Amino acid sequence: MTAFANSDRLRRFSNAMVIVTSIGIALIAVLMILLVFGSVILVFLMPDWTLNLPVPRLGGADGNLTLTPGRVAATAAIIAIPVGVLLFGLWQARALFGGFAEGRVFTLASARHLRDFAACVLAQAILGPLSSAALFLALTFSNPPGNRQFAISLSVDNYVALIVGGVLLAVAWVMVEATRIADEHASFV
Repeated sequence: MTAFANSDRLRRFSNAMVIVTSIGIALIAVLMILLVFGSVILVFLMPDWTLNLPVPRLGGADGNLTLTPGRVAATAAIIAIPVGVLLFGLWQARALFGGFAEGRVFTLASARHLRDFAACVLAQAILGPLSSAALFLALTFSNPPGNRQFAISLSVDNYVALIVGGVLLAVAWVMVEATRIADEHASFV
């Protein structure tokens, strides 16, 4: 264990981040479950005359989008992918901070948690635009020809996530290599 691993500041910060990531995981999971079940309940329990909701961006020329079980299922499936990646990434960050709080800083496990978190950040940068495009397609696919839509949105946030994920991934690879070299040096003594 290094002197850095014994840092009280790092321990306190890491313990706080374990709490923050745990709350985030719980809130995101609960909100996604409520969103999916709420949508299903709306589709099956709402009267027929309320199923046409004004959604100007997706509804075509007349601005209406009919909620159907198929559209709700497609939307849930599309949203589940980036949310699943997000939850896995938060889980990896939580494990990383948990290790730091226990004094395990320069370890192979820490490097792997950082690598997996970085991969999730990179994946989110790619999944953001792809999932929004998939939502447009899924929600307008059954519209008549001429009313189907496809749109893809790119933002600076996607670019920043790509760069941050790349930096974190490079740091994780350096940590893995440093751990390997440290283990080799320890075996010579």
